[in-house]
Amino acid sequence: MAIDLRDPKVLRFFLGLLLLVALVYVYFNFIAKDTRESITSLEDQLRMKQMELNQLRAQTSEDMAVMAQQIEMYQQELENLDRFLPRQYSQDDVLEMLTMKAASSGIQIVNLNPLPMTLQGQYAVYSWQIRLTGRYHRLGVFFDQLTQETMMTAITDLNIQQLKAAEGKFDNIEASFVFSAYTQP
Repeated sequence: MAIDLRDPKVLRFFLGLLLLVALVYVYFNFIAKDTRESITSLEDQLRMKQMELNQLRAQTSEDMAVMAQQIEMYQQELENLDRFLPRQYSQDDVLEMLTMKAASSGIQIVNLNPLPMTLQGQYAVYSWQIRLTGRYHRLGVFFDQLTQETMMTAITDLNIQQLKAAEGKFDNIEASFVFSAYTQP
Protein backbone atom coordinates (compact mmCIF):
# COMPACT_ATOMS: atom_id res chain seq x y z
CA MET A 1 0.00 0.00 0.00
CA ALA A 2 1.62 3.04 -1.22
CA ILE A 3 0.69 6.46 -0.02
CA ASP A 4 0.04 8.94 -2.72
CA LEU A 5 1.60 12.14 -1.46
CA ARG A 6 -0.29 14.14 -4.07
CA ASP A 7 -3.65 13.06 -2.75
CA PRO A 8 -5.45 16.10 -1.27
CA LYS A 9 -6.50 14.12 1.81
CA VAL A 10 -2.91 13.19 2.62
CA LEU A 11 -1.77 16.75 1.96
CA ARG A 12 -4.49 18.09 4.27
CA PHE A 13 -3.46 15.54 6.91
CA PHE A 14 0.23 16.57 6.74
CA LEU A 15 -0.70 20.24 6.63
CA GLY A 16 -2.97 19.77 9.70
CA LEU A 17 -0.22 17.85 11.45
CA LEU A 18 2.29 20.60 10.62
CA LEU A 19 -0.14 23.27 11.85
CA LEU A 20 -0.74 21.29 15.04
CA VAL A 21 3.01 21.02 15.69
CA ALA A 22 3.44 24.73 14.95
CA LEU A 23 0.53 25.58 17.24
CA VAL A 24 1.97 23.46 20.07
CA TYR A 25 5.41 25.03 19.53
CA VAL A 26 4.00 28.57 19.54
CA TYR A 27 1.83 27.83 22.61
CA PHE A 28 4.61 26.39 24.75
CA ASN A 29 7.35 28.78 23.64
CA PHE A 30 5.45 32.06 23.46
CA ILE A 31 2.00 31.93 25.03
CA ALA A 32 2.68 29.59 28.00
CA LYS A 33 6.18 30.96 28.57
CA ASP A 34 4.88 33.67 30.95
CA THR A 35 2.76 31.12 32.79
CA ARG A 36 5.74 28.74 33.10
CA GLU A 37 7.96 31.57 34.38
CA SER A 38 5.22 32.56 36.82
CA ILE A 39 4.93 28.96 38.01
CA THR A 40 8.72 28.73 38.39
CA SER A 41 8.78 32.01 40.29
CA LEU A 42 5.94 30.88 42.56
CA GLU A 43 7.67 27.53 43.16
CA ASP A 44 10.85 29.40 44.13
CA GLN A 45 8.84 31.62 46.48
CA LEU A 46 7.18 28.53 47.94
CA ARG A 47 10.59 26.91 48.55
CA MET A 48 11.83 30.11 50.21
CA LYS A 49 8.70 30.32 52.39
CA GLN A 50 9.11 26.65 53.36
CA MET A 51 12.75 27.26 54.30
CA GLU A 52 11.70 30.32 56.31
CA LEU A 53 8.94 28.30 57.98
CA ASN A 54 11.42 25.56 58.89
CA GLN A 55 13.80 28.17 60.32
CA LEU A 56 10.97 29.72 62.34
CA ARG A 57 9.93 26.28 63.60
CA ALA A 58 13.51 25.55 64.65
CA GLN A 59 13.80 28.98 66.27
CA THR A 60 10.45 28.49 68.01
CA SER A 61 11.64 25.13 69.33
CA GLU A 62 14.81 26.77 70.61
CA ASP A 63 12.81 29.64 72.10
CA MET A 64 10.46 27.16 73.77
CA ALA A 65 13.44 25.34 75.27
CA VAL A 66 14.89 28.64 76.51
CA MET A 67 11.48 29.65 77.89
CA ALA A 68 11.19 26.29 79.67
CA GLN A 69 14.61 26.84 81.24
CA GLN A 70 13.64 30.37 82.29
CA ILE A 71 10.38 29.12 83.79
CA GLU A 72 12.30 26.46 85.72
CA MET A 73 14.79 29.10 86.91
CA TYR A 74 11.97 31.42 88.03
CA GLN A 75 10.23 28.55 89.83
CA GLN A 76 13.44 27.74 91.69
CA GLU A 77 13.88 31.42 92.54
CA LEU A 78 10.29 31.54 93.79
CA GLU A 79 10.92 28.46 95.93
CA ASN A 80 14.02 30.15 97.36
CA LEU A 81 12.02 33.30 98.09
CA ASP A 82 9.26 31.22 99.70
CA ARG A 83 11.83 30.03 102.24
CA PHE A 84 12.39 33.64 103.30
CA LEU A 85 8.79 34.76 103.00
CA PRO A 86 6.54 31.69 103.09
CA ARG A 87 2.80 31.76 102.64
CA GLN A 88 2.15 30.44 106.15
CA TYR A 89 3.90 29.19 109.28
CA SER A 90 3.24 26.16 111.35
CA GLN A 91 2.82 27.42 114.92
CA ASP A 92 4.37 24.21 116.23
CA ASP A 93 7.45 24.56 114.01
CA VAL A 94 8.06 28.16 115.08
CA LEU A 95 7.54 27.32 118.76
CA GLU A 96 9.96 24.41 118.46
CA MET A 97 12.50 26.63 116.66
CA LEU A 98 12.24 29.30 119.40
CA THR A 99 12.64 26.79 122.23
CA MET A 100 15.59 25.07 120.50
CA LYS A 101 17.35 28.40 119.88
CA ALA A 102 16.76 29.45 123.49
CA ALA A 103 18.11 26.17 124.83
CA SER A 104 21.17 26.23 122.56
CA SER A 105 21.98 29.84 123.53
CA GLY A 106 21.73 29.10 127.25
CA ILE A 107 18.62 31.05 128.20
CA GLN A 108 15.37 29.82 129.65
CA ILE A 109 11.95 30.67 128.23
CA VAL A 110 9.58 31.51 131.07
CA ASN A 111 6.50 32.31 129.00
CA LEU A 112 5.68 31.88 125.30
CA ASN A 113 2.26 33.02 124.08
CA PRO A 114 1.12 33.06 120.46
CA LEU A 115 -0.68 36.28 119.47
CA PRO A 116 -3.39 36.59 116.82
CA MET A 117 -2.28 36.97 113.21
CA THR A 118 -2.36 40.59 111.97
CA LEU A 119 -1.93 42.30 108.61
CA GLN A 120 0.81 44.90 108.20
CA GLY A 121 0.81 46.43 104.74
CA GLN A 122 1.24 43.59 102.30
CA TYR A 123 2.29 40.98 104.89
CA ALA A 124 0.50 38.67 107.26
CA VAL A 125 2.32 38.76 110.61
CA TYR A 126 2.37 35.89 113.10
CA SER A 127 3.58 37.05 116.52
CA TRP A 128 4.55 35.47 119.84
CA GLN A 129 4.96 37.20 123.21
CA ILE A 130 8.12 35.80 124.81
CA ARG A 131 9.48 36.24 128.32
CA LEU A 132 12.83 34.67 129.18
CA THR A 133 15.65 34.78 131.72
CA GLY A 134 19.39 34.46 131.29
CA ARG A 135 22.47 36.60 130.90
CA TYR A 136 23.01 39.60 128.62
CA HIS A 137 25.49 37.78 126.45
CA ARG A 138 23.22 34.74 126.09
CA LEU A 139 20.34 36.99 125.02
CA GLY A 140 22.58 38.40 122.29
CA VAL A 141 23.46 34.87 121.19
CA PHE A 142 19.73 34.01 121.08
CA PHE A 143 18.95 37.06 118.92
CA ASP A 144 21.89 36.24 116.65
CA GLN A 145 20.59 32.70 116.17
CA LEU A 146 17.16 34.07 115.28
CA THR A 147 18.71 36.24 112.58
CA GLN A 148 20.30 33.14 111.04
CA GLU A 149 16.87 31.69 110.25
CA THR A 150 15.68 31.87 106.64
CA MET A 151 12.56 33.90 107.37
CA MET A 152 11.64 37.54 107.72
CA THR A 153 11.35 38.27 111.43
CA ALA A 154 11.21 41.22 113.79
CA ILE A 155 11.73 41.78 117.50
CA THR A 156 9.56 44.54 118.99
CA ASP A 157 8.65 45.82 122.44
CA LEU A 158 11.94 44.63 123.93
CA ASN A 159 12.05 45.18 127.69
CA ILE A 160 15.12 44.06 129.68
CA GLN A 161 15.29 44.12 133.49
CA GLN A 162 18.32 43.25 135.60
CA LEU A 163 17.91 40.56 138.21
CA LYS A 164 20.09 40.30 141.26
CA ALA A 165 22.11 37.09 141.25
CA ALA A 166 22.69 35.06 144.39
CA GLU A 167 26.25 36.32 144.82
CA GLY A 168 25.24 39.96 144.44
CA LYS A 169 26.08 40.40 140.75
CA PHE A 170 23.65 42.00 138.36
CA ASP A 171 24.41 40.07 135.18
CA ASN A 172 21.18 38.04 135.13
CA ILE A 173 18.29 39.53 133.21
CA GLU A 174 14.65 38.98 132.47
CA ALA A 175 13.64 40.04 128.96
CA SER A 176 10.24 40.26 127.35
CA PHE A 177 9.58 41.01 123.70
CA VAL A 178 7.33 40.22 120.76
CA PHE A 179 8.79 37.95 118.08
CA SER A 180 7.07 38.40 114.70
CA ALA A 181 7.37 36.30 111.56
CA TYR A 182 6.14 37.70 108.22
CA THR A 183 4.34 35.76 105.50
CA GLN A 184 2.71 36.46 102.19
CA PRO A 185 -1.04 36.99 102.66
